Amino acid sequence: MNLITITDGVIVFCIALAITIFEAIQELLTIFQKGIFRDEREILMKRKNKDLRQMLMGAEIKGINRLKKDELVDLILA
Repeated sequence: MNLITITDGVIVFCIALAITIFEAIQELLTIFQKGIFRDEREILMKRKNKDLRQMLMGAEIKGINRLKKDELVDLILA
């Protein structure tokens, strides 16, 4: 093996390493924008009442059809 082949391999490795580190830092910086933890209530409030009722189908709660969205979310989170 000559010196040029080894040098080329090292350069390719360094470029791949630099790209990986750049992507990792970029992902870490997005945590400040998106946040680590999301409010479950906020996520559930974006769903439709039909979806919330389907989530509660396994629980034996009477009168699910007449409950409002806030009440459905409270039951899911309880």
